[in-house]
Amino acid sequence: MRKKQRRLLVPLGLLGLGIGATYFLFRDRPDNQFPKLDKKQSTDTIPHKQSNFFLMVDDGLPLAVTITQPTDNEKIKGIVQIIHGILEHKNRYQDFANFLADNGYVVLTSDNRGHGESVNQQNPLGHMPGVDRMVADQVYLTTFIKEQYPDVPMYLYGHSFGSILARNYLKENDQLIDKLLLTGTVSYQKLAPLGIQLAKIANKLTGEQKHSWLLKRLSDYGNEDKSWLTNDLSQIEKLENDTQMIPGYTNQGVATIWQADYELKQIKKYHCQNPMLPILSLSGMEDEEITGGLTGLADTKATLEAIGYQDVQIFEYEGMKHEVLNEIENALVYQRILDFFES
Repeated sequence: MRKKQRRLLVPLGLLGLGIGATYFLFRDRPDNQFPKLDKKQSTDTIPHKQSNFFLMVDDGLPLAVTITQPTDNEKIKGIVQIIHGILEHKNRYQDFANFLADNGYVVLTSDNRGHGESVNQQNPLGHMPGVDRMVADQVYLTTFIKEQYPDVPMYLYGHSFGSILARNYLKENDQLIDKLLLTGTVSYQKLAPLGIQLAKIANKLTGEQKHSWLLKRLSDYGNEDKSWLTNDLSQIEKLENDTQMIPGYTNQGVATIWQADYELKQIKKYHCQNPMLPILSLSGMEDEEITGGLTGLADTKATLEAIGYQDVQIFEYEGMKHEVLNEIENALVYQRILDFFES
C-alpha cells in the first residue's frame, strides 16, 4: 500500500506543479488604478469652432468624439479622421487638429473603444473586444462625418496602433476614403500568432476583462520609460502628467492588438477596391523597434503593394522618434502632411 502511495506522489506532484505554474503565469494582475477622467479641462482658449459629443454605435457604446473645423464653412477643403495609438486618447491630437482646421479641414478625433471616455460596463478602460469591432467603430465614424460634409474629400490618419487599425480598415472599406496617412507605422510582428494563442489561454483561464501577469510582461504596455516616444522633453513631461492615459490592457485588449497586427499579412482578406489610393507613411529613423527600421518599412510597403495599392510612399525623418507629431521639429511634419493632403 505504501509503495502505491509513493508511486502516486510523482504524478500528483507534477499535476500540482503544473497548476501552480499556470496560476502564476496567467493570474489576474490588474494594472495600477485607472485614472479618473479630468472633466474640468477648458476649451475656451481654442480659436476654432469645436464640438464635443458622444455617438452611440450599434452595440450601445457611446463613442467620445471631437470635431474641429474652420469657422468659415465655405473654406472647407476636406475631412481628416484620426485614429489614435495605444494607451492614449483623442485630446493628444488637438494641436494638430487646430493646425488642420486653420488650413481648411474638418477634423474628427475620437477616443478608441476602451480609451478616454469611450467606455461603458461592457467596454471598460483598457478593454478592446476584437479587431473587427474596433474597425467597425471607425467605419461608423467615417459614414457619420461624410454625411455631414458630403462634397469634400475624406482622409484617414492612423498613428502607431492606429496605423494598424487603419490598415485593417482597408480590407473592405478603402472606397470610403481618398487618402491614407500613417505615422509611427507598426511593422508586422512574426511572434503575433504566438501572442494570440497565449492571449486565448489567458482569456479562458482568467477571463477576457482580467489582466494576466504573463501578457503584461510580454507586451510591456505602460512602460514608465517614455523617452522612446520623442526627443521633446516637454512633451514627455506633459505625457507623464496626463490623467487620461491608461496604464495597460485586459487580456482581450492584448489579444486584439496582436490579432490586428497578424491581420496585416492576411493579404487574401483585402479586397482592394481603391488601388490608386495614395498612402503616405511618416516615421522617425530612431523608431526602429516599432517600424522595423528600413527592413520593416520596406516590408510594410511591399505588403501594401502585394494587396494591390499602387501609390505607397514611405519616408523617415532623421533624428526623430516614434511620435513625429510631437517632435521638436514637428512643424516639418505638419507641413509635409498638409502638402500630402493638398497635392
